[in-house]
Amino acid sequence: MSTDSKTAPRLDRSAVYQALRRLGLGSGHVVFVHSSLSSMGHVEGGAEAVVDAFLDVLGPEGTLVVPTYTPSHRGPGSVFDPANDPSEVGRITEVTRRRPGAVRSCHLRESVAALGPAANDMMRVHRAAAWAADGPFWKFYELDARILLLGVPYFRSSFWHLIEQMLQPQYGRWTEYEARVKDPDGTERPLWFRSFGVGPDRQPPRDFNKLGARLEARGLVSVGTVGNAMGRLFRARDAFDLGVAEFRDDPMLFATTDEGLTQLRDGVMVGELGNEKSVVDPKLMYSA
Repeated sequence: MSTDSKTAPRLDRSAVYQALRRLGLGSGHVVFVHSSLSSMGHVEGGAEAVVDAFLDVLGPEGTLVVPTYTPSHRGPGSVFDPANDPSEVGRITEVTRRRPGAVRSCHLRESVAALGPAANDMMRVHRAAAWAADGPFWKFYELDARILLLGVPYFRSSFWHLIEQMLQPQYGRWTEYEARVKDPDGTERPLWFRSFGVGPDRQPPRDFNKLGARLEARGLVSVGTVGNAMGRLFRARDAFDLGVAEFRDDPMLFATTDEGLTQLRDGVMVGELGNEKSVVDPKLMYSA
Protein backbone atom coordinates (compact mmCIF):
# COMPACT_ATOMS: atom_id res chain seq x y z
CA MET A 1 0.00 0.00 0.00
CA SER A 2 1.03 3.59 -0.51
CA THR A 3 -0.06 7.05 0.54
CA ASP A 4 1.39 10.45 1.20
CA SER A 5 3.01 9.80 4.58
CA LYS A 6 3.70 13.53 5.09
CA THR A 7 0.04 14.51 5.26
CA ALA A 8 -2.16 11.44 5.71
CA PRO A 9 -3.37 10.67 9.25
CA ARG A 10 -1.41 7.89 10.95
CA LEU A 11 -3.37 5.97 13.57
CA ASP A 12 -2.70 3.07 15.87
CA ARG A 13 -4.98 0.92 18.01
CA SER A 14 -4.95 3.44 20.86
CA ALA A 15 -5.84 6.37 18.59
CA VAL A 16 -8.76 4.46 17.08
CA TYR A 17 -9.92 3.53 20.59
CA GLN A 18 -9.87 7.17 21.72
CA ALA A 19 -11.74 8.33 18.60
CA LEU A 20 -14.47 5.72 19.07
CA ARG A 21 -14.88 6.74 22.70
CA ARG A 22 -15.21 10.40 21.67
CA LEU A 23 -18.00 9.41 19.28
CA GLY A 24 -19.89 7.93 22.24
CA LEU A 25 -19.28 4.21 21.83
CA GLY A 26 -18.89 2.57 25.21
CA SER A 27 -18.49 -0.57 27.27
CA GLY A 28 -21.32 -3.08 26.93
CA HIS A 29 -22.77 -1.61 23.73
CA VAL A 30 -23.95 -3.68 20.80
CA VAL A 31 -22.74 -1.91 17.65
CA PHE A 32 -23.27 -2.66 13.96
CA VAL A 33 -20.43 -1.18 11.90
CA HIS A 34 -20.29 -0.26 8.23
CA SER A 35 -16.71 0.71 7.47
CA SER A 36 -14.03 1.79 5.03
CA LEU A 37 -10.48 1.17 6.21
CA SER A 38 -8.96 3.32 3.47
CA SER A 39 -11.04 6.32 4.53
CA MET A 40 -9.26 6.44 7.89
CA GLY A 41 -5.77 7.08 6.56
CA HIS A 42 -2.84 4.86 7.54
CA VAL A 43 -3.61 2.51 10.44
CA GLU A 44 -0.65 0.73 12.02
CA GLY A 45 -1.70 -2.92 12.14
CA GLY A 46 -4.45 -2.41 9.57
CA ALA A 47 -7.89 -3.90 10.03
CA GLU A 48 -6.69 -6.16 12.87
CA ALA A 49 -5.83 -3.10 14.95
CA VAL A 50 -9.21 -1.50 14.19
CA VAL A 51 -11.10 -4.62 15.31
CA ASP A 52 -8.95 -4.78 18.46
CA ALA A 53 -9.80 -1.15 19.20
CA PHE A 54 -13.52 -1.88 18.90
CA LEU A 55 -13.22 -4.82 21.27
CA ASP A 56 -11.23 -2.67 23.71
CA VAL A 57 -14.03 -0.09 23.76
CA LEU A 58 -16.90 -2.58 23.98
CA GLY A 59 -15.31 -4.74 26.68
CA PRO A 60 -16.36 -8.29 27.54
CA GLU A 61 -20.06 -7.38 27.79
CA GLY A 62 -20.27 -5.66 24.40
CA THR A 63 -20.84 -7.16 20.96
CA LEU A 64 -19.32 -6.11 17.64
CA VAL A 65 -21.47 -6.81 14.58
CA VAL A 66 -20.44 -6.33 10.94
CA PRO A 67 -21.98 -7.02 7.54
CA THR A 68 -20.36 -9.96 5.73
CA TYR A 69 -22.35 -9.53 2.55
CA THR A 70 -21.74 -11.59 -0.57
CA PRO A 71 -23.46 -9.67 -3.39
CA SER A 72 -21.71 -11.85 -5.98
CA HIS A 73 -24.16 -14.63 -5.06
CA ARG A 74 -26.93 -13.95 -7.53
CA GLY A 75 -29.71 -16.04 -8.97
CA PRO A 76 -31.07 -19.56 -8.52
CA GLY A 77 -28.45 -22.19 -7.84
CA SER A 78 -25.98 -19.86 -6.09
CA VAL A 79 -24.16 -21.61 -3.24
CA PHE A 80 -23.34 -19.89 0.05
CA ASP A 81 -20.57 -21.38 2.20
CA PRO A 82 -20.82 -19.56 5.57
CA ALA A 83 -17.55 -20.96 6.89
CA ASN A 84 -15.40 -20.07 3.90
CA ASP A 85 -17.02 -17.41 1.71
CA PRO A 86 -15.20 -14.14 2.43
CA SER A 87 -17.04 -10.94 3.16
CA GLU A 88 -17.19 -8.74 0.07
CA VAL A 89 -17.73 -5.44 1.91
CA GLY A 90 -14.37 -4.46 3.32
CA ARG A 91 -11.31 -5.67 5.17
CA ILE A 92 -12.60 -4.81 8.66
CA THR A 93 -15.64 -7.03 8.12
CA GLU A 94 -13.54 -9.96 6.89
CA VAL A 95 -11.11 -9.70 9.82
CA THR A 96 -14.06 -9.73 12.23
CA ARG A 97 -15.63 -12.74 10.49
CA ARG A 98 -12.38 -14.73 10.83
CA ARG A 99 -11.80 -13.95 14.51
CA PRO A 100 -12.06 -16.93 16.92
CA GLY A 101 -15.53 -16.96 18.46
CA ALA A 102 -17.18 -15.01 15.65
CA VAL A 103 -20.64 -16.23 14.65
CA ARG A 104 -21.98 -15.69 11.13
CA SER A 105 -25.64 -15.77 10.12
CA CYS A 106 -26.88 -17.88 7.24
CA HIS A 107 -28.17 -15.69 4.43
CA LEU A 108 -27.25 -15.94 0.75
CA ARG A 109 -26.31 -12.26 0.26
CA GLU A 110 -26.85 -10.34 3.52
CA SER A 111 -25.15 -12.44 6.18
CA VAL A 112 -23.72 -10.70 9.24
CA ALA A 113 -21.08 -11.74 11.75
CA ALA A 114 -20.74 -10.91 15.43
CA LEU A 115 -18.22 -11.15 18.25
CA GLY A 116 -19.45 -11.00 21.82
CA PRO A 117 -22.04 -12.36 24.26
CA ALA A 118 -25.04 -11.41 22.10
CA ALA A 119 -23.63 -13.09 18.99
CA ASN A 120 -25.25 -16.50 19.20
CA ASP A 121 -28.75 -15.25 19.92
CA MET A 122 -28.50 -12.53 17.27
CA MET A 123 -27.27 -14.89 14.52
CA ARG A 124 -29.50 -17.84 15.41
CA VAL A 125 -32.19 -17.11 12.80
CA HIS A 126 -31.75 -15.39 9.44
CA ARG A 127 -34.41 -16.48 7.00
CA ALA A 128 -34.99 -15.83 3.29
CA ALA A 129 -35.91 -12.14 3.74
CA ALA A 130 -32.82 -10.59 5.31
CA TRP A 131 -34.72 -7.82 7.07
CA ALA A 132 -37.57 -9.97 8.46
CA ALA A 133 -38.73 -9.58 12.07
CA ASP A 134 -37.10 -12.81 13.24
CA GLY A 135 -33.62 -11.93 11.92
CA PRO A 136 -30.56 -10.16 13.31
CA PHE A 137 -31.48 -6.68 12.07
CA TRP A 138 -34.59 -6.56 14.24
CA LYS A 139 -32.40 -7.67 17.14
CA PHE A 140 -30.62 -4.32 16.79
CA TYR A 141 -33.86 -2.64 17.83
CA GLU A 142 -34.55 -5.10 20.66
CA LEU A 143 -31.02 -4.79 22.06
CA ASP A 144 -30.88 -0.99 21.70
CA ALA A 145 -27.88 -1.39 19.40
CA ARG A 146 -25.82 1.45 18.02
CA ILE A 147 -25.08 1.77 14.32
CA LEU A 148 -21.75 3.25 13.29
CA LEU A 149 -20.92 4.50 9.81
CA LEU A 150 -17.11 4.64 9.75
CA GLY A 151 -15.84 6.37 6.65
CA VAL A 152 -19.05 5.75 4.69
CA PRO A 153 -22.28 7.78 4.26
CA TYR A 154 -25.84 6.70 5.05
CA PHE A 155 -26.04 5.07 1.61
CA ARG A 156 -24.31 2.09 3.23
CA SER A 157 -26.74 1.85 6.18
CA SER A 158 -28.41 -1.53 5.66
CA PHE A 159 -30.72 -0.94 8.61
CA TRP A 160 -32.70 1.39 6.34
CA HIS A 161 -33.74 -1.71 4.34
CA LEU A 162 -35.52 -3.06 7.41
CA ILE A 163 -37.65 0.08 7.58
CA GLU A 164 -38.18 0.07 3.83
CA GLN A 165 -39.25 -3.58 3.71
CA MET A 166 -41.77 -3.07 6.50
CA LEU A 167 -43.26 0.04 4.84
CA GLN A 168 -42.98 -1.31 1.26
CA PRO A 169 -42.96 1.91 -0.80
CA GLN A 170 -44.86 1.76 -4.07
CA TYR A 171 -41.74 1.74 -6.26
CA GLY A 172 -40.44 -1.56 -4.82
CA ARG A 173 -41.00 -5.19 -5.72
CA TRP A 174 -40.32 -8.65 -4.25
CA THR A 175 -37.79 -11.09 -5.72
CA GLU A 176 -37.55 -14.73 -4.61
CA TYR A 177 -35.60 -17.79 -5.69
CA GLU A 178 -33.99 -20.97 -4.35
CA ALA A 179 -30.24 -21.09 -3.80
CA ARG A 180 -28.06 -23.53 -1.82
CA VAL A 181 -26.06 -23.46 1.40
CA LYS A 182 -23.01 -25.64 2.09
CA ASP A 183 -22.82 -27.14 5.57
CA PRO A 184 -19.50 -27.80 7.36
CA ASP A 185 -19.54 -31.46 6.24
CA GLY A 186 -19.68 -30.38 2.60
CA THR A 187 -23.30 -31.33 1.95
CA GLU A 188 -25.66 -28.82 0.37
CA ARG A 189 -29.27 -28.02 1.16
CA PRO A 190 -31.84 -25.52 -0.10
CA LEU A 191 -31.49 -21.88 0.95
CA TRP A 192 -34.27 -19.52 -0.09
CA PHE A 193 -33.57 -15.90 -0.95
CA ARG A 194 -36.30 -13.24 -0.78
CA SER A 195 -35.76 -9.51 -1.14
CA PHE A 196 -37.81 -6.33 -1.41
CA GLY A 197 -36.05 -3.75 -3.54
CA VAL A 198 -36.24 -1.22 -6.32
CA GLY A 199 -37.87 -2.22 -9.59
CA PRO A 200 -36.07 -3.84 -12.54
CA ASP A 201 -35.09 -0.50 -14.09
CA ARG A 202 -33.60 0.59 -10.72
CA GLN A 203 -35.69 3.77 -10.76
CA PRO A 204 -35.84 5.76 -8.64
CA PRO A 205 -32.41 5.09 -7.06
CA ARG A 206 -32.28 5.17 -3.29
CA ASP A 207 -31.16 8.20 -1.30
CA PHE A 208 -30.49 6.89 2.21
CA ASN A 209 -28.69 10.13 3.12
CA LYS A 210 -32.12 11.77 3.33
CA LEU A 211 -33.14 10.00 6.54
CA GLY A 212 -29.62 10.36 7.92
CA ALA A 213 -29.73 14.12 7.46
CA ARG A 214 -33.05 14.25 9.28
CA LEU A 215 -31.61 12.26 12.17
CA GLU A 216 -28.71 14.70 12.37
CA ALA A 217 -31.03 17.71 12.27
CA ARG A 218 -32.74 16.36 15.39
CA GLY A 219 -29.47 15.86 17.25
CA LEU A 220 -29.76 12.06 17.19
CA VAL A 221 -26.36 11.38 15.61
CA SER A 222 -22.90 11.78 17.12
CA VAL A 223 -20.67 13.03 14.30
CA GLY A 224 -16.88 13.03 14.56
CA THR A 225 -13.71 11.82 12.93
CA VAL A 226 -11.58 8.70 13.15
CA GLY A 227 -8.45 9.80 11.40
CA ASN A 228 -9.58 11.01 7.97
CA ALA A 229 -12.85 9.07 8.15
CA MET A 230 -16.13 10.68 9.13
CA GLY A 231 -17.83 8.72 11.90
CA ARG A 232 -21.60 8.78 12.52
CA LEU A 233 -23.00 6.93 15.54
CA PHE A 234 -26.71 6.60 16.31
CA ARG A 235 -29.21 4.28 17.97
CA ALA A 236 -31.10 1.78 15.82
CA ARG A 237 -34.28 2.63 17.73
CA ASP A 238 -33.98 6.32 16.88
CA ALA A 239 -33.47 5.53 13.19
CA PHE A 240 -36.40 3.14 13.07
CA ASP A 241 -38.83 5.37 14.95
CA LEU A 242 -37.98 8.48 12.94
CA GLY A 243 -37.96 6.56 9.65
CA VAL A 244 -41.48 5.23 10.19
CA ALA A 245 -42.77 8.64 11.30
CA GLU A 246 -41.16 10.50 8.39
CA PHE A 247 -42.42 7.97 5.83
CA ARG A 248 -46.02 8.77 6.79
CA ASP A 249 -45.49 12.31 5.48
CA ASP A 250 -42.98 11.47 2.74
CA PRO A 251 -43.56 8.15 0.88
CA MET A 252 -40.42 8.90 -1.18
CA LEU A 253 -38.26 9.11 1.95
CA PHE A 254 -35.80 6.50 0.72
CA ALA A 255 -35.73 7.52 -2.95
CA THR A 256 -34.14 10.34 -4.89
CA THR A 257 -36.29 13.24 -6.03
CA ASP A 258 -35.81 16.04 -8.54
CA GLU A 259 -33.62 17.75 -5.96
CA GLY A 260 -30.94 15.07 -6.41
CA LEU A 261 -28.96 13.16 -3.78
CA THR A 262 -28.88 14.59 -0.26
CA GLN A 263 -25.54 16.08 0.73
CA LEU A 264 -24.48 15.83 4.35
CA ARG A 265 -23.36 18.80 6.41
CA ASP A 266 -20.07 17.26 7.60
CA GLY A 267 -17.46 15.53 5.49
CA VAL A 268 -17.05 14.95 1.77
CA MET A 269 -18.74 12.10 -0.08
CA VAL A 270 -16.48 10.52 -2.71
CA GLY A 271 -16.54 7.44 -4.92
CA GLU A 272 -18.99 5.97 -7.37
CA LEU A 273 -22.60 5.39 -6.40
CA GLY A 274 -22.66 2.01 -4.66
CA ASN A 275 -19.14 2.42 -3.27
CA GLU A 276 -19.33 5.79 -1.56
CA LYS A 277 -16.94 6.98 1.15
CA SER A 278 -17.34 9.80 3.67
CA VAL A 279 -14.09 11.53 4.55
CA VAL A 280 -12.58 14.76 5.82
CA ASP A 281 -10.26 15.16 2.81
CA PRO A 282 -10.36 12.85 -0.26
CA LYS A 283 -6.64 13.45 -0.81
CA LEU A 284 -5.82 11.79 2.52
CA MET A 285 -7.44 8.42 1.85
CA TYR A 286 -5.07 5.47 2.10
CA SER A 287 -4.67 3.94 -1.36
CA ALA A 288 -3.58 0.46 -2.40
